[in-house]
Amino acid sequence: MSKSLLGSRGRRGFTLIELLVVISIIGVLVSLLLPAVQSAREAARRAQCVNNLKQITLAAHNYHDANGSFPMGDSPGRSWTNLALKRQNFGHFVALTAFYEQGNIFNALNCSIMLYQCQNSTINGFGLSMMWCPSDGNISQLKYPGAPGDGWDDAAQPMTFTSYAGSMGPFVYCWDSPQLSQSMGMFAHVGNTALGGVGSFPPVSIASVKDGTSNTIMYGEHAHSKISSGDQNEIYGVNWWTSGDYGDTTFSSMFTPNAFANENVADAQPQMQCRQDNWAMTSSSQHPGGANFAFADGSVRYIKNSVQSWNFKNVTYNSANGGTYTVNGQSGVWQALTTRNGGEVISATDY
Repeated sequence: MSKSLLGSRGRRGFTLIELLVVISIIGVLVSLLLPAVQSAREAARRAQCVNNLKQITLAAHNYHDANGSFPMGDSPGRSWTNLALKRQNFGHFVALTAFYEQGNIFNALNCSIMLYQCQNSTINGFGLSMMWCPSDGNISQLKYPGAPGDGWDDAAQPMTFTSYAGSMGPFVYCWDSPQLSQSMGMFAHVGNTALGGVGSFPPVSIASVKDGTSNTIMYGEHAHSKISSGDQNEIYGVNWWTSGDYGDTTFSSMFTPNAFANENVADAQPQMQCRQDNWAMTSSSQHPGGANFAFADGSVRYIKNSVQSWNFKNVTYNSANGGTYTVNGQSGVWQALTTRNGGEVISATDY
C-alpha cells in the first residue's frame, strides 16, 4: 500500500464541537451585522421621508407664488343639498395637489361643495406615496373602506392616511373661537362669522412669517403607526390625508415630538386643545430619537425628542369662551420653532 494512500485514510472531518464553534462564530457575526443592516435601511427610509417633506414644502411655495399665500388649514364649505355652510372642508394637502403632480385629483374635486359629501367621496380614497413616511408602519396599505353615515350627508367616505401634518404653533383655537386670530402657527381654520364664529385667521403669507422662514416650522411628521390601540375608531379616526381638521393634518407644539409612549399616557394628561386629544395633536415619528421637520424656507431638519421645551404643566388651558391659555414662565425652543410671529431669537445650536 502506498504512502499517499495511507495518508488519505488518516484524514478526518470536523468534530461536532468544532462544527458548533464555527456555527457560533457565524451566529455572532450575523448578530453584529444585522444592526448595521437595519441602521442602513432606516437611514434610507429617513432620507425618503426628508424628500417627501421637501416636495410638500416646495408645492406649498409654488402654491404661494400662484395665490399670494400658503393654503388654508381648514375652511367652511357648502352643502350640495341646500348650499348651507358647513364648518369643515378639505385641508391644505388637497389644495396642494395641483402643485405636486396630482392634477388628476384636483381636477376631480368639486370645489363648489364641501369635501365630505358623496360627490367628492372618491377624492378621499386616493393613496399618495408622498404622504407616507417609509418608517410609518403599514400606512401605505392602510385604507378605511367607508361606511354609511361617514359624511355630512351620511354618504360613505373611503379614506387613506398621511404621515405628515402642518404646524399650528403651541396654542390651538377652534373655528368659532374669539381668539382664532391669535393662532401663531402656519395653519389653522380660517373661521367664518356666518357660521357663528367671532374670530378669523387669514391664510399665512411669507410676509407674515416675521420670525424668519429659516426659524419657523411649516410641516412635520405625524406618524399614524404610533397608535397602539386595536380599536378601529382610533386607527381609522385620525391622520385623514384630505382633512383640514385639527389632529388630522395639523399638530400643536404643546408637547415635544414623541412626548407620549402611547395614547393612554397622553390621555392621562389634562386636555390641552379644543379638538381631538393630546395624542392626535402631538408630532411623532418612528425614527429613533426624534422626527423630521420642514421649515418655511424649504429646508428639512431632524429635531430630537429632547429639544428644549416649556414645562406643559405650567400652561393652563381654559376651554370656556372658545379656549384660552395662560403660560407661567417662558416658552421653550420647541415652541419658538413653531411660531411664525413670536419674536423669539433662536440659534441653530439650540436644537
